[in-house]
Amino acid sequence: MKKTKLYALLLAAVMTASVSAGCLGKKKSTVTSQPRPTSSNEDKTPVDRASMGTDVINGELGTMISENDTDFTLNAVLDTGMRDDNAKFIYFDITLRNNTDKEYELSTLNNFYIELPQGTKLYSEVRTQLYAGSHFKDDKYFVDPFTIPSNGQFSGVIGGFILGDEMNEFDVCFFPTGKDPNNKKTVIKYKITADKITAPDASVLK
Repeated sequence: MKKTKLYALLLAAVMTASVSAGCLGKKKSTVTSQPRPTSSNEDKTPVDRASMGTDVINGELGTMISENDTDFTLNAVLDTGMRDDNAKFIYFDITLRNNTDKEYELSTLNNFYIELPQGTKLYSEVRTQLYAGSHFKDDKYFVDPFTIPSNGQFSGVIGGFILGDEMNEFDVCFFPTGKDPNNKKTVIKYKITADKITAPDASVLK
C-alpha cells in the first residue's frame, strides 16, 4: 500500500514537471526578436490610373529617348519562330541607362505592354519566359525583375508576349518609371509593322 502511494506521488510529480516544462516551452516560443527593417517605400507614389499613359512619346526603333532620368532604346522586336496554337512568342532587345545615383528594378510585367490597333493591351506571359530560359543564353536574356544599376546601363533581351500568328501591326509600350514603379504618367510607344519584326541573332541563342 505504501509502495502504491509512493508510485502515485512519483507519477504526479513527473506529470507536474512535464506540464510545467510544456508551459515554459510555450512561453518561450512567444518571445520574438525586433522586426527586421523592410525596404523603404519613400520612392513610391500612389497609383494614379486616371493619368496613366496620358503623356505619350512616340519612339523609333534604334533611337534613344530620354525621360525621367532614363535613356531608353528599343533595339529590336524579336520573333523566335516558336508557334503554339497559331500564336507566336515576341521578345524585346533593349538598352536602358539609369542616370541617377540609385539602382532600381524594372520588369516586363510592370513596365511593358503591347497595344493592338483596336486598343487591346497584352501583357507578358510566364510561359514565354520559360521558353526563353531554354533557348536564349543566360547572359543575354533576363527574367523579371531585372536590376538597372545606378549611373549604369542595362542591355539584353526581355519578355515575352504571345500574339496571334497573323498579328504583325501593334505598338510596343514602355513606362519609364525609374525608381518609382507607380510613376506611369508617361509612356513611350513604338509602332511596329511586319518589316520591323526580326529573328534573334545567333549570338543570343543557346
